Amino acid sequence: MRRAAAPVAAPRQGAQAPRLRLTARGRRLVAVLVLAAGVGVVALADSLLGGGTGGLELMGTSSVTVERGDTLWSIAGSVAGERDVREVVDRIQELNGLDSAAIEPGQVLHLP
Repeated sequence: MRRAAAPVAAPRQGAQAPRLRLTARGRRLVAVLVLAAGVGVVALADSLLGGGTGGLELMGTSSVTVERGDTLWSIAGSVAGERDVREVVDRIQELNGLDSAAIEPGQVLHLP
């Protein structure tokens, strides 16, 4: 015995289609995409406006240009304060990749 197919109701005039719903995963994806686009816009604007200094520099660091007559010890002594000058000399050598205490006029040294 065959069953008769149920009649299909005709759509009503003016009825709207169901709204699209995002799942939780979809909402997270949209949020991540919006955030990534925002970061991209900020980075692009910064590069176009010339905002960067060309490199990162830690806050509290400074540098000095070596002048004629300067020695690593004299520079370390001027920035050592209460610290041991020997430790400051070692730290300056580490920061600048120096193998010895030899420095030249015009050389830029990063200071601790």
